[in-house]
Amino acid sequence: MGIEVETRDNGLCINTLSDADRRNPIGHDMRVALVAALSQAESDDAVKAVVLTGAGGHFSAGGDIRDQRDRSISEHRDRFAVIRDLVLRMVRFSKPLVAAVEGWAAGGGFALALACPTIVASGEARFVASFTKIGLIPDMGLLSTLPARIGPARTRRLLLTNRVVKADEALALGVVDELAEAGTALELAERIALEEAEGAILPRHFIIDWFARDVAEALDYEQSLQPMLLNSADAAEGRAAFAEKRPPRFRGA
Repeated sequence: MGIEVETRDNGLCINTLSDADRRNPIGHDMRVALVAALSQAESDDAVKAVVLTGAGGHFSAGGDIRDQRDRSISEHRDRFAVIRDLVLRMVRFSKPLVAAVEGWAAGGGFALALACPTIVASGEARFVASFTKIGLIPDMGLLSTLPARIGPARTRRLLLTNRVVKADEALALGVVDELAEAGTALELAERIALEEAEGAILPRHFIIDWFARDVAEALDYEQSLQPMLLNSADAAEGRAAFAEKRPPRFRGA
């Protein structure tokens, strides 16, 4: 479990979230591993482009509920420092970075895909925010990356309703950039990543950096509030309801 890295002779680096039995949850250890993998890929001159995907027919089911528990505020914020490093590294990545989404991209998995400048999804892909279902606000930069794609009003509605967005609607809304046949998202993402790698390097970097300029503000906001929410009674109820497969009973505390 963790990140499987495959670097090919054509300069393509495939990073695969590899906890397929649990639909590739994004826990702290997975985020640390992904930071290390992306850092290595960015510094390796032999790597021209990176594709991020998930094992077992799903991108990621989201944050690891087993990893979410009461901690000191300072410990939570230290862990969010890793999230900040990861997301800013992704949205400002100096090489093409493409998400290949099959199956579910939920919660933190949705946010992780959105941190990639380009998203390819299969026709069977499904996207949902899910954060408020467990008493939390969106994190991993989603408060910035989703409205950048679909606008604030649509984002607000999706975040508050937790409505599942199917692949064809995701394309129409602008959540994803390209659709592929089921089972072929990775193949299309690889081709797009290598095509992007043929472009001028410096202009691409500056353009990507410009469109990422608001993400840091969202990450600061998340880091200031999410630690408190993670320790709240509502978040504990949300986790219990998720484990017991029942509707949560939130009390605003």
